[in-house]
Amino acid sequence: PPQIKYRAQNNQEVVEHVAFGKWKIRNQFRSTSVINKWGMIYFGSKPDNNIIGILKNFEKQLPSLLMRYGIGINSNPLTIAKPSRKDDIDQTFTHVKSQDWQLAIVILNDTVPEVYNYVKKLGNQKIGLITQCASFQAIQRNSEKLHMYVENLSQKLNAKIGGINGIVNLKAALNQASNNDRFMFFGVDVTHTTSSKERPSIAAIVGSCDPTCSRYAVRLCEQYPKKDRCSIEIIKEMDKMVIDLLRVYARSCGNTLPNRIVFYRDGVDDGQFQKVLDNEVKKIKDACRVVYGQNPLPRLTFIIVKKRHNTRFFTYDGQRTDNVEAGTVIDVDITHPSEFDFYLCSQAAIMGTSRPALYHVLHDENGFSSNDIQQLTYWLCHTDARCSKSVSIPAPVHYAHLAAYASHVYEFDHDGDEILENEDNQNAPEPISLEDIRTNVMILNNNIQDTMWFV
Repeated sequence: PPQIKYRAQNNQEVVEHVAFGKWKIRNQFRSTSVINKWGMIYFGSKPDNNIIGILKNFEKQLPSLLMRYGIGINSNPLTIAKPSRKDDIDQTFTHVKSQDWQLAIVILNDTVPEVYNYVKKLGNQKIGLITQCASFQAIQRNSEKLHMYVENLSQKLNAKIGGINGIVNLKAALNQASNNDRFMFFGVDVTHTTSSKERPSIAAIVGSCDPTCSRYAVRLCEQYPKKDRCSIEIIKEMDKMVIDLLRVYARSCGNTLPNRIVFYRDGVDDGQFQKVLDNEVKKIKDACRVVYGQNPLPRLTFIIVKKRHNTRFFTYDGQRTDNVEAGTVIDVDITHPSEFDFYLCSQAAIMGTSRPALYHVLHDENGFSSNDIQQLTYWLCHTDARCSKSVSIPAPVHYAHLAAYASHVYEFDHDGDEILENEDNQNAPEPISLEDIRTNVMILNNNIQDTMWFV
């Protein structure tokens, strides 16, 4: 496993060591921000004295608990309590916007999921305010050990406000990487709910945008099939979205561009591999030609990540079976005889049977050895900003999944919806092509667009 680098009180670099797929955060985050104006908003049933006491205790302890990780808060919070009705939420956020808050800690007490979705839609899309939701029940349950609850909360919060929790030196995973190499990692996913005008498929592409590959930005696109057709997995606007993310990287890294890019693509079946190569890989190269112009193009590696399969691995000592350890790789005997694929179980099982991910390397211009790509993939599973554990798939592709799933609740302007209504109803199923897909690029509020709002 990799070493995770944090920051000590004296600003010196300090290393946390991974054991059994997890590590303790005993120091400050690698980089943090200061919050000058913030507040707490409570939505739910009318607070009685017990609820008020728990909220006041949380409000009082939160700044000092966040300071443990280096997140500074320079003001007392403004606290607002309202019922969880749509009008009250609208009114509250309108007031908050006029007060120039940088952060809203939103505490939800036994509310329906639609309340959470509406809060996120207002914060991320309408007014551009960073929101961190917390469950009142979780705060109540953990009131005697708030430091443990806030540790989890602070990791998400720090990523949203522009900080970096811990750094993994990903170049050290590769035998043939030099210090001059600039890497950029992408995660790609498409989520499908129902194939209808109301609920399109959503494609999400995240790309790293700092030299340590710890911060990510996302681009989203709705994909509408023709009426009465199923959507497809291929991303039609791949080139436009990649161009945008390469430019975000350049803005963040002093107008330099990466010379090596690695894509992790989720949700593609075996039968679609050639379509992905013909469409998405080609569009990535087209995007690079647009951004790089006359400069040398980056070397591209494209890897499919599969979680839906029935393969499981166990150890057996003659008496009992057990889960394999985090970091176990299987790349012989049961893998494809000629293609570049491997199984990696990157997470430690908390309960039940751990499920490995299956990786297919479809395209590799970087000339990675199998050991290089397996180690790089495993180390990327330690870079997820949401937790201090190794997760089951690399962080960029997990972020893409989170962003695509979260953005189903947002509303965007749709041009030409009438085209969908007037399509002829085809009784005979015909193969759907990319030309049949209508797309709509999704834009969030400027304050939020390039932040890690999705964690």
